[in-house]
Amino acid sequence: MFGTKLLLITLLSMYSLRVFPADKLTLITYSEVPFATQEGNNKKGLVIEFINALFKQTDLEYDIVFLPLKRGMSMAESDLNTCVLPIERNQHREVHYTWIGPVMISRYGLFSVDQSQPQLASLSDAKLASIGSFLGSGIGEYLTHFGYQVDLTNNDNLNVKKLQRGRIDFWAADLVSAKAIMADNDADFGEPKIIFFTSIRAMACHIDLQVETQNKLNHALLHLYKSGYMAELHQKYGLAL
Repeated sequence: MFGTKLLLITLLSMYSLRVFPADKLTLITYSEVPFATQEGNNKKGLVIEFINALFKQTDLEYDIVFLPLKRGMSMAESDLNTCVLPIERNQHREVHYTWIGPVMISRYGLFSVDQSQPQLASLSDAKLASIGSFLGSGIGEYLTHFGYQVDLTNNDNLNVKKLQRGRIDFWAADLVSAKAIMADNDADFGEPKIIFFTSIRAMACHIDLQVETQNKLNHALLHLYKSGYMAELHQKYGLAL
């Protein structure tokens, strides 16, 4: 009888742990200058500032972890209390996550190593060209979906070297991030040959994130927008709302 009661208590405890998980969140981001960088234990960038300001408005605990974007997206989809940011929202991704956002708005262009090359009249002018992007990038998925030849790397920094070596014809990148990456790699590809896409980027969390936690984060984000903090943060990093 005692053994049966002990087993029942153990099972109920395990069930409770699943239904009422701890509030501490794992927030996964990835290296993308100037939005998120890590040197040793020093994390900085727009995303880091945003996270710290957001959670300051709540009583939630969190850890910030740097991982490749594709892996972060997979973990946010499979692991409770896990989020990844910033990622582009699109129809395919929408149903797989709970969304907190917008965090930022990005504009994307195609960069070429040949600055004498004329501007592209339309995106379709690059239909037969090879275009560099990185794993997990929404813009890479967008171009692939429409039949463009996309060459994916583990991170966007590698696309600078591939473009310089003639391994790709164009590099598809966020305009602000592209300038910072070029500066870090002592490269200058000039202005993009075409600006072709604008996207909303947000924080994607596990689909079963507790409603109470969602509400806290959404209320905190609304406060950051109403107070003017988000406008100031975006301006600081050269973004426009």
